[in-house]
Amino acid sequence: MQYIIFGILGIIAVLLGIAVIRTLMIKAPAIGECKTEISEEEIETAAKKLGDMVRVPTVSKNEDEDLSEFYKYHEVLEELFPNVHRTFEKTVLNGTLLFKWKGTDPSRRPILFMGHQDVVPANDHGWKCPAYSGTVIDGAIYGRGAMDCKSTMYVELQAMEELIAEGFVPPCDIYLEYAINEETGGDGAASAMRYLKEKGIELAIVIDEGGAVVDRPIGGMDREYAVIGVTEKGYMDLKISAKGTGGHSSTPPRNTPAARLFAFANEIEKKRPFKKHLIPEVYEMFSAMAPSFSFGMRMLLGNLWLFKPLLIAIMPMVSPFGEAILSTTCCFTMMKGSDACNVIPKEPYLVANLRTSVHQNCEESLAVLKKYAKKYDLKLEVLQQRDASPVSNIHSREYAYVVDCVRKQFPDVGIAPYLIMGGTDCRHFHALTDTALRFAPVRMTNAQNASCHAVDENVTVSALAEGVGFFIEFLKNYPF
Repeated sequence: MQYIIFGILGIIAVLLGIAVIRTLMIKAPAIGECKTEISEEEIETAAKKLGDMVRVPTVSKNEDEDLSEFYKYHEVLEELFPNVHRTFEKTVLNGTLLFKWKGTDPSRRPILFMGHQDVVPANDHGWKCPAYSGTVIDGAIYGRGAMDCKSTMYVELQAMEELIAEGFVPPCDIYLEYAINEETGGDGAASAMRYLKEKGIELAIVIDEGGAVVDRPIGGMDREYAVIGVTEKGYMDLKISAKGTGGHSSTPPRNTPAARLFAFANEIEKKRPFKKHLIPEVYEMFSAMAPSFSFGMRMLLGNLWLFKPLLIAIMPMVSPFGEAILSTTCCFTMMKGSDACNVIPKEPYLVANLRTSVHQNCEESLAVLKKYAKKYDLKLEVLQQRDASPVSNIHSREYAYVVDCVRKQFPDVGIAPYLIMGGTDCRHFHALTDTALRFAPVRMTNAQNASCHAVDENVTVSALAEGVGFFIEFLKNYPF
């Protein structure tokens, strides 16, 4: 027995020794200085054009609602980007914009760049300036949509505008797509996808918003990272209800419907019962980010062959991000009881929002909750659902080319694939391509990232010029 113990300890010591040596050998990738020269003219152009775009309040709409603000926005875009509108073929699908720039070689598969026109609602309360003013403060443009996602629209359209002015013609067809209801999960982008599918279009690559050049995306990092979204989690809204006899609250029975709901929610909150797993792309993300951490975290993330089980165990306890990137999440967001303070509700309910993982889809995640619901005699009703999107191949030539373009335009940042926790319109276009990526080539601080859907949403003006440069670089050297 003693020999077995010593043998196990010896193996552990050897493995740890290998991990230490490997960690010492992990070197940060060559990071250069950002050499992008941004002229005053570029800054003035970006401030003027994006400011004008922000000043149109394109709050998300369904196709059957009043779209007058969106059609006003289309007129503004035509004034701001005249070359695009003269050169591209424009199709309007119930407000959703689809542009086509005809390339020189019809045998090459087209490219699609995308974003969305719509924004979430905002009022002026708490803002440094009116929410739709597009005001420049300390080198940043403020206003609803400045970051999400009119900045993406600007850098794409301005890049096309400048390329056309230079006389450039792309080798393949270029499409631009901007929906009117991304924020509400509407059908705009899906209708554009169906339009292209009916025409037999197969895309080489799709680039949408979602990832970005983020300042230290995980606490403890020492540099900015360009995070490129290669998939996004699924979505489910779930109604959980309990039945009872109701009655007067002065003589309450035990185990009321509301109490059963609360007990269920409490158990799910405590146990976090969904399967935790590190998908290969997240594995690669941590490996790519390892060099930017101090020795302890570098050792952990740089030796996942050894520490993967430990990482999976501790990350959910460290942060909500750690749990979300490893598993399905369940958040209780709404509740309904009786209409009076002194009445026991007959059929109260909770609503939960689930973001389902790539490795545990909606059906499988629902099955987990059903086991607990049965214990409390609860009924589950799926209100809406969609599984996680397919995962784009991070070993493809198209992905490698995007990485190369990022490295040229942002030589001072790290690069890593990324799992999108929320949803984007990009998910619809997996039907037309194997490489659907979420990456807006715009630098943002953590505060700017947090300002999306919040007060004081803003984007740095100089960051827009860098984004324009990325798309120009991408098209001028596109080899496929």
